[in-house]
Amino acid sequence: MLENGDKLAVVDPAALIQRHACKDCGVHMYGPVKRDHPFKGLSFLHPERFQEAGWAKPGFAAFVSSIIESGCDPATMDGVRARLRDLGLEPYDCLNPGLMDYMATWTAKKSGALKTDTA
Repeated sequence: MLENGDKLAVVDPAALIQRHACKDCGVHMYGPVKRDHPFKGLSFLHPERFQEAGWAKPGFAAFVSSIIESGCDPATMDGVRARLRDLGLEPYDCLNPGLMDYMATWTAKKSGALKTDTA
């Protein structure tokens, strides 16, 4: 169960990724995918917020331009992306190649272009 789950609210109920943000401070905590989509059943998490040891470090920054939706000046985005790269995080405004491959595989299986696993 989520600690303080009552403080979270879905940012945009119509969005594919149901981003849950803190109602007090606005920080996005996680985003499950519940619609019929290649990512259905996945939840996007923010590992930089984990307090326990043993989790993989963040490897990229996804949906970087979404900070504009929170009021970040679009003119500062080049600097934001440069800083992320300085920190060793490749910024993506789309999805990273592995996620794109996963989506394409799901779509191909659903259409019949690829056979689904029989095991």
